Amino acid sequence: MQDLFKLDELELQLVNALQLNARAPWNLIGSVLDIDPVTAARRWERLSALGLAWISVYPGTPWDWEVVGANVYVRCAAGKASAVADTLRTDNRVATIEHITGDGDLSLTVFTASLVELSSFVLTGLGAIRGVRDCRTHVLTAVYTEGSRWRLRALNATQRDRILASLPAPQPSSNDPLNPVDRRLYAALELDGRAGFTELGERAAVSTSTARRRLNAMLAARRIVTRCEVAQPVSGWPISASLWCRIAPADLDLVATQLARLPETRSCSTVTGGRANLLLSVWLRSAADIHRLEASLAAQVHDLQIIDVALSLLHVKRMGRLLDENGRATGLIPLIARENVAAER
Repeated sequence: MQDLFKLDELELQLVNALQLNARAPWNLIGSVLDIDPVTAARRWERLSALGLAWISVYPGTPWDWEVVGANVYVRCAAGKASAVADTLRTDNRVATIEHITGDGDLSLTVFTASLVELSSFVLTGLGAIRGVRDCRTHVLTAVYTEGSRWRLRALNATQRDRILASLPAPQPSSNDPLNPVDRRLYAALELDGRAGFTELGERAAVSTSTARRRLNAMLAARRIVTRCEVAQPVSGWPISASLWCRIAPADLDLVATQLARLPETRSCSTVTGGRANLLLSVWLRSAADIHRLEASLAAQVHDLQIIDVALSLLHVKRMGRLLDENGRATGLIPLIARENVAAER
């Protein structure tokens, strides 16, 4: 894949710009990258058409959406992991599916409406799939960072600052559930993360001004997240790994904050439900880097226990986006069922 579909320096910069603000206008991106806005848009259309880059949209935190987040490790009968993954691909409760090494065959990121529904998913949903042997479930208790904050670092400081200045001013989040209009706007944006406000308003049955005001408010409060993704094999960081760690409870918040800042970190969450209380997911330059990272973590964090390490052999699905064997986007399974959104109209 790297030979056929390699991102050049301009395309890496373009993806980096959209990582900073997925909805930055093309005239700004063109100015920052010193190219014509039409060229910037055309390059993005090429990457998107090839499935090499895309915009994912999802809830900012599970709690804003009254859902429970969990990681589920699934052990499968010999030769059945692929079939199990295929069965789970279209389940909108399953945001991410990885085929992994270590103490499991599949790693799932799951979002459900409640602990009761999570139990139903694990016991009834997974339990009914032929080839599933058993599973291990950890509930997410706090998310310190996740993939929308990971960067390619292809831009210089001046370029980064110009893109970041185009973001809506940050706003405090609300504890109130999102209203039906906001949920319809979310559903419209999920289909096309760079859709204009007029198009979003039409899809959500609201005016352009309402679409602009409500969407910018949700983005500013991070109640929804727009995330520019890149096919991992062409990102320069082709290796994924997850580390299950045990930290002294008194140090957990401090350590999680520290690990969330590492350049390799894609996500860092505290978890409950087993021996581990912290889950760290990273992207690496090579498989050998996992040993360097383990040594670095041991040196930085006193009494850190790494309970398990899993390398990702294949991403089947990432935050609702279906992927092929080369990591390219091929389709979308909305994280919120469309019938649920339509019922709120």
